[in-house]
Amino acid sequence: MFLLKNDHWCIKKTVEKGYGVFAKKAIPKSTVIGDYLGTVVNMAEYDLSSDKNGLYLMYCTDMASIYPDIKRPGIHLINHSCRPNCWMYIYAGHTLFFALTKIAPGEELTISYLLSPKDESCGNCAHVCKCGSTSCTGTMHLSKDKYEIWQKFQNEKRRKTKKVKIIFGENLPKLAVYPQKIPINPIYATIYL
Repeated sequence: MFLLKNDHWCIKKTVEKGYGVFAKKAIPKSTVIGDYLGTVVNMAEYDLSSDKNGLYLMYCTDMASIYPDIKRPGIHLINHSCRPNCWMYIYAGHTLFFALTKIAPGEELTISYLLSPKDESCGNCAHVCKCGSTSCTGTMHLSKDKYEIWQKFQNEKRRKTKKVKIIFGENLPKLAVYPQKIPINPIYATIYL
């Protein structure tokens, strides 16, 4: 769900990545862009191998992920980049996307998917990065050292955040109040540079 007004973003077809989200107006650094909402999925019962729709699952807890309504425009259409201009932030049990840098009009909004290091479970891996940035690694998977840094940071954030009640098969409810800005943490530069 976008939290920015419609006049700040648009959805456009990209050359190699399907649809993407683009800024219509300048988006200031640290501005909250949206909340990753959707149906709460029980991961113990979810068959990842049959998911033909791509990389839409968002981690919520060790047992649950969020699957958005892919027929509606939303922040789930923000594409991966090895040099992202947006980032994820855990807030009250929700995953918010925010601007990591100032985003110029016409610029595509991008985020690192922060996938765990590639292993044999990924098989013929479909997580190929096509971001085209000068620091592109060719994969959406983080290196082991960057992933460990990210996990440690995320685990600390999760311990400090309020637990939300989730019900499998139902939509994660919207928050009553959202922050407008997220403080920029130096950890983000450690991960994506």
